[in-house]
Amino acid sequence: MNPVEILGIDLGTTNSVIAVWEPEANCSRVLSNREGERLTPSVVAFDPGPGGALVGAPAVERFAESPGEVVYSVKRFIGRTAEDKWVRYDQSHISFPIEETAGHNILIRLGERSLTPTEVSAEILRKLKRDGETALGQPIKQAVITVPAYFNEAQRQATKEAGEKAGLKVPRIINEPTAAALAFGLGDLSEKAQTVAIFDLGGGTFDLSILRIDAGMFRVKATDGDTHLGGDDFDQVIVQWLWEQIRQEADHRCRPLPPMAEDAALRVQLRAKAEAAKVALSTATECAIAIPGQLGLGQLHFETILTRATLEQLVAPLINRTLEICARLLEKARLHAEDIDQVLLIGGQTRMPAVRNALRERFGWTLNDSVNPDEAVAQGAAILGGRLSGYLQDRIRLWDVVPMSLGIELADGRMERIIKANEQIPVTVRRDSFTTQRDGQERICFRVYQGEQPMAADNVPLGEVTLNLPIARPAGIPRINCLFKIDHDGILHVRAEDAETEGNPVEAPFDHFYKSDRLEVDERRE
Repeated sequence: MNPVEILGIDLGTTNSVIAVWEPEANCSRVLSNREGERLTPSVVAFDPGPGGALVGAPAVERFAESPGEVVYSVKRFIGRTAEDKWVRYDQSHISFPIEETAGHNILIRLGERSLTPTEVSAEILRKLKRDGETALGQPIKQAVITVPAYFNEAQRQATKEAGEKAGLKVPRIINEPTAAALAFGLGDLSEKAQTVAIFDLGGGTFDLSILRIDAGMFRVKATDGDTHLGGDDFDQVIVQWLWEQIRQEADHRCRPLPPMAEDAALRVQLRAKAEAAKVALSTATECAIAIPGQLGLGQLHFETILTRATLEQLVAPLINRTLEICARLLEKARLHAEDIDQVLLIGGQTRMPAVRNALRERFGWTLNDSVNPDEAVAQGAAILGGRLSGYLQDRIRLWDVVPMSLGIELADGRMERIIKANEQIPVTVRRDSFTTQRDGQERICFRVYQGEQPMAADNVPLGEVTLNLPIARPAGIPRINCLFKIDHDGILHVRAEDAETEGNPVEAPFDHFYKSDRLEVDERRE
């Protein structure tokens, strides 16, 4: 296999990165895109008419003129349904329109086009694939793609599908914190064993994983996180503060303003100003912000100063959410803060001084940012790609865990956990204690959920297995076996069988609730 045939891709909420393993140099290398940059904005736009997608910097340039036709932060929607509370929350803060299909899936409407979040993500991956091929001067057919550790099974499936739609075979999906650990920890195998925490605060998600690294063995002990906590939320807090300052200024001048939600161009501009101020305040103590009157403020030219102290007050609740997750995970892993040898910082939002100070003050941790926090995840994915290509076989071994419990709904509505959170993967569990509840029952159905709540309905529904029973028998007589398997990608496979059907067991496969809604989209167009 060609040593650079498998690309490592960090498909990020805000930016994406590609890297490859170079055996001659014995290291991973981040590749530049066609624009000469190492970060590719995860932003997509389309030319009106028959033109193709614009991805990255060219799409960002479209924000000012066509804010409603530019898609960003699509990772927050992938693998989710329109009924998700976070989808409804984000819908009021984005500048592009999303719609709900009859099956509660999400459609992003861009002019005459209707795309699913998976298809938008595929456009980003397609550009990354082309950029990798240009940088390497050869075709790229495969990629290891990273996902947040706390992505559920549907989100993992959707990400893998996006890769396939982009023309890539995806031999592995790897959790972002685990990939980052590879980038930090691939060193001298004689180094002493250590317990590390990977604090990954990116553009849209937060993950915390605790690993034991020993002589090339990377064993994840526990993981936790929040798939709706990241830099986008920090930006939104600043946007809300800015809007309140603008509204007060307008009221003072007796110039009433329409709701911000009615002006997509203004929302885009405020978001850009907020992000720029946040970045500036990582090194400065104050930042001037100016909003020209022509940007939807009714000729009201607005200027203000945002100080680092004010910013830290605004984002304190978000930082506290990360700290509570840290404390919760330590308890899950049965560890104390002092048991952590070092904390690896991943994701651009970890550059904020307030985040680092909070970690030191709360836990007394030693922080390690020796690898670029924007690039470590892609580098780790490339390292795994190198191993899958036949390299590093004697240098790294990787064991990850299930992020959330998986189970089935019982008759009383409770959830029976079949595979518990933080169990090592791959894992297979067989249960043979199921039977029918009434005489002559013709089928038995298992509804599968993911989450930690005691009632099944309060967790994430993943799918179901419906087994048709060909033989009528009294209640309690059939013996139904159910097999749960989670593969290396963290993707669930479920199968049920009636073992008593005369040497030829009747089987039923797992029917995922998440599936591509391309057919539904096509039917709507007709």
